[in-house]
Amino acid sequence: MEPKTDRQADLVAQARQLAALFAVRAAEHDRAGSFPHDHFEAARRAGYTAAAVPEAYGGGGYGLDDVALAQIELAKGDGSTALGLAMHLMMCGTEGQARQWPEAARQRIFRAAVQDGALLNNAAAEANLGSPQGGGRPETTATPNGPGRWRVSGRKTYTTAAPVLTHFITYVAVEDGSGQVGRIAIHRDLPGVRVEETWDALGMRASGSHDVCFEDVLVTDEDFLTRSDPERQRERPAAWFAILVGATSLGVASAARDYAVRFARERRPIGAPGPVATVPHVREQVGRMDAALMAATALLMQTSEAWERDPDARPRLGPQVAASKRLATNTAVEVVEVAMRIVGGVAMHRSEPLERYFRDVRSGLINPPIEARALETIASAALDDPE
Repeated sequence: MEPKTDRQADLVAQARQLAALFAVRAAEHDRAGSFPHDHFEAARRAGYTAAAVPEAYGGGGYGLDDVALAQIELAKGDGSTALGLAMHLMMCGTEGQARQWPEAARQRIFRAAVQDGALLNNAAAEANLGSPQGGGRPETTATPNGPGRWRVSGRKTYTTAAPVLTHFITYVAVEDGSGQVGRIAIHRDLPGVRVEETWDALGMRASGSHDVCFEDVLVTDEDFLTRSDPERQRERPAAWFAILVGATSLGVASAARDYAVRFARERRPIGAPGPVATVPHVREQVGRMDAALMAATALLMQTSEAWERDPDARPRLGPQVAASKRLATNTAVEVVEVAMRIVGGVAMHRSEPLERYFRDVRSGLINPPIEARALETIASAALDDPE
C-alpha cells in the first residue's frame, strides 16, 4: 500500500532506508540470539524513535496510520528490530493521544525520547500473571517507604528491547491498602534494576525480550504514571499495540512473499521449459499470497485511519482493532508457509531468510489480543452490546 500524504511518504522512505541497513546483519543476530544495538542507534540518529512523540513535545507527531505503514516496511529488513521499535512507538503514540500520565512526567519522558533518544516499553507481563489484559493483580509490588517514597520489587517477563530501554513502564500492585494497580516509570540506571538475559526463543530471537528484575528499587510519587482499579486495565482498546504488532507481522510476511516471487522468476530447473514462475500451481500460490496480504493490509490501514480520523469513535473500535490484528498475524503465518511451499527445499536452509521469517511471524500469535480474546471482543459487540 502506497503512502497517501507527503509526510507519510517521508516516514515510509525513512523506514525503507533503515530496513535495508537492518537486513545486512539480521541473520547474524538471529543465529546468535544477539541484540542489534547498532540498529537502534541508527533509528535514533534518523529520528525514527521520535516519530510518534507529539509535535507539541518536539517529536514527529505521526499518527497510528503513518507509523503502521512505516512498520510494514521496517519489518521487511528485520522483524526483531521492528518489533522492539514498535513497542517504543506504541508507548509514545498511545500516551500522546490518551494523555493518562501527569503532565510533568509526560514532558520529562517525551523530552528524553526526542533529545536523548530515550526508549521505553511496558514491563508488564509476569510468569504467573500472563498479560495484564486478563485483569489480574501483578506480583511485582510497590510498597510505601516513607512519605512520597516507594520500594518496587518483582520480576517481569517478555520485556522486548530490554537491552536498550531507558525507561521500564512497570505494572505494579500498589500495596498501600487501596487494592489499586499502577504503572511506574523506572529508569534502568536506578540501583536494583537488572536485566536477566533469558530470551532464547523460536522466533524474534534478536528482540531482546528478556526478564527484568526489580530488587528494592526506590522511586517517588513523581515516578507514578497511573493508578487505578485492576478492571480499568481492560477499558481502552489497545490500538497502537495491536496494530503495530500486526504491521510488523505483515512486514515479515511481505519479505517472505518477495523472496518467493524473486525465486520463482529466477529459478529455472534443468530441462524445464521456463522458470518456476510459469508453473500454473506456483502462479496460483503467488496469487493466494498477494490476495491475502492485500486484504489484511487493507483492514489494518482502514482501522488505523479510522482511529486517527475520529478520536470520539475510538472506544467503539475495539472489535475492528481485534479483527485487524487477528487477520494480520494469521495472514502472516499463512503467507510465509505458502512462500516456503513455492521455494521448496531451499526454504529450509539456515543460509536463506525464509526459515527465519517462518519462525518470526509466529510471535504475533502470542501477542495480545490472542486469538480467543480477539474473537470474544468481536462476538461481544454482536451479542452483548445494545443494538
